[in-house]
Amino acid sequence: MQNIIAKIRATYPVSDEALHALTAGMERRFYPRETCIVASGHTDRLVYFIEKGVTRSVFHHDGMDTTTWFSKEGDVTFGMDSLYYSHPSIESIETIEDCEIYVLPIDRLNALYGQYIDIANWGRVLHQDVNKELSHIFVDRLQLSPKERYEHFLLRYPGLINRVKLKYVAAFLGVSIYTLSRIRARR
Repeated sequence: MQNIIAKIRATYPVSDEALHALTAGMERRFYPRETCIVASGHTDRLVYFIEKGVTRSVFHHDGMDTTTWFSKEGDVTFGMDSLYYSHPSIESIETIEDCEIYVLPIDRLNALYGQYIDIANWGRVLHQDVNKELSHIFVDRLQLSPKERYEHFLLRYPGLINRVKLKYVAAFLGVSIYTLSRIRARR
């Protein structure tokens, strides 16, 4: 659980006691590559902590898949509507690589928020960071050229380009696979 603990501590200084309480409630699971761990249209009340591997959040619409987020070692992922509001998830989360993931029911995490202020603060800072990142991604799509978006992707997610299919990166950047291939060829 080294990657998860390192990322939690990098996000917020959680005490040893609180960290033990958090990790003690987690269940270790293994998911093979290309497994749907959260299905759109279904309710899933688990928080997924990624120890090893990469996942993508994907929105399915009119036969098209749009990658909206990547999660890797140390990251947390979940279907937001499903987790927080008990509504069917609007996105799916799929593994891109074989993954070792620890899961925690949201009810358990909510109880820990009430019991440990440092876990509550970790959750707050984590959500602030994700909201900031989503805002930057949105603004990038509006203001930057495809080439600039790709360069930002490489800076924000070092090494990820070698771990995920280019069609997922293209969808994430809001460009065609052909545009992405041209950008990469010119580098």
